[in-house]
Amino acid sequence: MSRTTTDAAAAEKPHLSHTQIAMLLRCGRQYEFRYVHGLKIPPSGAMVQSRAWHQAVEHNYRQKIQSDRDLLVAEVQELFAARFDEGVEAEEIAFDPGENPGRLKDQGVGIVAAHHEVIAPAVRPALVEERFRLDLGEEFPFDLVGVWDLVERDGTVADNKCYGRAPRQEDLDKDLQFTAYSLAYRASRNEVEPGLRMDAVVKTKRPKALQLHTKRTNDDCRWFLGLVEDVARAIRSGVFYPNPTGWSCSPRFCGYHERCRSRGR
Repeated sequence: MSRTTTDAAAAEKPHLSHTQIAMLLRCGRQYEFRYVHGLKIPPSGAMVQSRAWHQAVEHNYRQKIQSDRDLLVAEVQELFAARFDEGVEAEEIAFDPGENPGRLKDQGVGIVAAHHEVIAPAVRPALVEERFRLDLGEEFPFDLVGVWDLVERDGTVADNKCYGRAPRQEDLDKDLQFTAYSLAYRASRNEVEPGLRMDAVVKTKRPKALQLHTKRTNDDCRWFLGLVEDVARAIRSGVFYPNPTGWSCSPRFCGYHERCRSRGR
C-alpha cells in the first residue's frame, strides 16, 4: 500500500473519502443523490461558519510552521470575519430557524478566541490541511483520500471541530475519520502515529475549547479496510436504500428529504 499514485493513475481511478463512507452508512439514498447524481444542497449557516473558522486556523498554523508563533488573536478574528462574509455573499445558504449571519459571525469570533487562547499556543504544526491519497491495490476499485487538518512536529494527528454540545469520548473512540487518519499515517510513513487528538470548541454562550485524545490499533485499521471494501461493493451494486429511521431523516437535517419522500410517486 502506498501513499501516492501517479497523476495519470489518480486521474483514472475513482476515490472514496471518509465523508462519502459516512454518508453511505448514514443513508444510502442521500449518498446516491449527492455522489451518483451530483446534486448539491446549499450549506447551512453553521457550515459556513465552521468553514471560515477552519480557514482562519489554517492561516495561523501555516505561518506558524516558519514563525513558530501565533498571530495576534485579533488578526485571526479579522480573517475569520472576512472569510465568513465572503461565504455569505458568494453562495446560497440554507439558514436554520433562528440562524442569521450577524449572530453566526459574532459567535464565530468567540470560537476563534477560545481556540486561539486555549489550544493554539501549545500546537507545533508540521503539516496543515495536508491531503493524502492511498492506493489500496490494483484490484481495488477506489483509492482512499482525505485531509489531515493538522500534523504536529512530533507526528500527532489532530482534527479541529466545533460542536453544539461537548463531544463524548466514546464517540471519538469509534469515529471512523480518526481511523482513516491513522491508516493513512501508518501506510504512508510505515510507523504508528504517536497520538490522535480532537481539538474542539463547544458553542456554548461563551465558547469553550477542549482537547480529547484517542488511539487506534492495527486491528482497527484492518477492520476499517474491510469496511471500505464493503462500501465499495455496495456502491458498485448501484442499490442505495434510504434510512428513514435515522436521526438525520428529517427536512431539518437532510436537504434531500422532500426529493427522497416524493421519489416514486
